Amino acid sequence: MIGYLSGKILEINEGRALIGVGSEGACVGYAVALPQSAAQLALVPGQTIELFIHTHVREDAFDLYAFLTRMEKDLFLTLLNVNGIGPKGALNILSGAEVDQLVHAILDEDKNFLTKVPGIGKKTAERIVLELADPIRKKMEAGLLPARSSSAHGVAVRAAGASAASRHPIFRDALSGLTGLGYREPDALAALDRMWNEMEAPPEKVEDVIRLALRQL
Repeated sequence: MIGYLSGKILEINEGRALIGVGSEGACVGYAVALPQSAAQLALVPGQTIELFIHTHVREDAFDLYAFLTRMEKDLFLTLLNVNGIGPKGALNILSGAEVDQLVHAILDEDKNFLTKVPGIGKKTAERIVLELADPIRKKMEAGLLPARSSSAHGVAVRAAGASAASRHPIFRDALSGLTGLGYREPDALAALDRMWNEMEAPPEKVEDVIRLALRQL
C-alpha cells in the first residue's frame, strides 16, 4: 500500500492531481484525489510537494487519496468509521471545512455547523457526533488531531505582541496550509504578520490569505 508520496505536481484540476515521483526522465506519475480545501486550492503545477496517502483498493479500482498533513489524513480515516461515509464522502466533507473546525464541531455536538458542510445531512451529523466524539478526544490527547483552542468558533481579537496566526482563525488555517505546502513556519508567520499589519479588516477566505502570503514567500 502507498502511504506517502514526495514529488512534483505535473497536473492539477478540480480535486485531482498528477504527482511525478522520481528523477527527471525516469518519473512515475501518481494520480491522486485531494480535498478542495484552501491549502489545496493554492497548489500549482511545477511545485514540489509531499503528500500523506490513503490507498483504497476495490475489485474494480485502486484509488489514492492525498493530504497535505497527517492530521488531515487522520481525520479522513476517522470519518470512514461512520456508517454511510465512504472515501469520496469523507473527501467532500474535508473540502467543506477545515480540520480544526470539524474537530471542534464534533466535540461541541454542533450539528447545525456540521449540516452546513456539503455531504452531511441531519442524520449523518447525528451519527458523526455519536460515533466520533470519543475517538476524536482520544486522538487529540495523543496529538493526532489539533488541540482545542479557547476560540474554536469565535472571532479572535487583535492582541499586541501576538502573531497573526494566533489572532484570527483564518490566519491559523492559512499557517497550516502554508506549512503543508512545505514553507518553514517562521517564514510563513512572518509573511502573515506583514499582511495582518497592512490589513484594515480581517479577511473572509483562507484561500485569499494563502495566495497573498505566497507572493511574499
